[in-house]
Amino acid sequence: MITELFAVLHEWGPIVKLNQNTLSLRASETRYRRLFEAAQDGILILNAATGRIEDVNPFLTGLLGYTRAELLGNPLWEIGPFRDVQASKAEFRELQRESYVRYDDLPLETKAGRSIHVEFVSNVYEVNRRKVIQCNVRDITERKESEDRQREYVNRVQVLSRRLVEAQEIERREVARELHDELGQTLTVAQINLQTLLRGARAGDRDRLQQCLDAVERVLQQVQDIALQLRPCLLDDLGLEPALVWLAHRQARLAGLSAEVQVDPLEGRLDSLLETVCFRIGQEALTNVARHSRATSVVVELRRRGREIHLFIRDNGVGFDVAAVRKKAVGGNSLGLLSMEERATLAGGHFQIQSTSQQGTEVHAWFPLQWKTEELGGVTA
Repeated sequence: MITELFAVLHEWGPIVKLNQNTLSLRASETRYRRLFEAAQDGILILNAATGRIEDVNPFLTGLLGYTRAELLGNPLWEIGPFRDVQASKAEFRELQRESYVRYDDLPLETKAGRSIHVEFVSNVYEVNRRKVIQCNVRDITERKESEDRQREYVNRVQVLSRRLVEAQEIERREVARELHDELGQTLTVAQINLQTLLRGARAGDRDRLQQCLDAVERVLQQVQDIALQLRPCLLDDLGLEPALVWLAHRQARLAGLSAEVQVDPLEGRLDSLLETVCFRIGQEALTNVARHSRATSVVVELRRRGREIHLFIRDNGVGFDVAAVRKKAVGGNSLGLLSMEERATLAGGHFQIQSTSQQGTEVHAWFPLQWKTEELGGVTA
């Protein structure tokens, strides 16, 4: 009896094993179908040979506004959102060749005509010895709209900041002109009169007149220095390159440094904001060199590299801890560093500072090249 039972089990064993495999496969398919139906991303299954839609999950039908029946059996490029036949067929051929296609931001239109943005990823794989294409479609419309709003806000801030800087520079120019033309001329007249009186003065009055003349000359020099710091006429009249040369040599002379200036010749005037930003960054950097670096030399470079303009200020001073200074700047101290960064960002550029103890500091700012086009009343790159 036992022998007969073993014989029966041996005879039916393969069938039992087959049924177990079938049950496992069905269970796996059930789990897949549940995930497919419940997925919060759109899923398309395409025939890899024809591009026809073989399956679609509820999320995608809801996203696109088409029924399942409207999608099944149709080639992908005949469905409304993907109706650009030539482009879709080309992408389909690329997918067949590369087995992978990805779009981080693909604009689509629903059946109701609403514009949406999706992240689209396609992969080719085999099912039952047959190749299929799975397309995963993630709705990023809300994220895209949020990014667009943020970008628009940043653009508005940049426009307002540019206008603020332009207004500040206009005010600086007016104050500098007033100092030079009004106060400077008045002091010059006083200087001339005192010199005249000094020549004809009695011996007892000459000391006091000389003291008055010395004081007037000191104030006159201070007025001229303030006017130059506010807005050097060289920047407006001749442009950035001569202004940087003048600035570097002037600051180096005042600080007792040796200065080297290397400037690539430019075929025209740069955009006025770009000239101002480069000049102010150079001014701030050179002031920091004079005050803090204990350097003996400084190098200023203005280089054109392709469609970018690069400004470098390097010294051979003691260097400093950039991270520590940046932390102080965020806390409200050492605002010069933040000022340079903000100015660079305002002009659509980038800013970088590197410093090594006892090996000096390099300030590097670079910007998209923009020319001044007065005849068009605008700026072109």
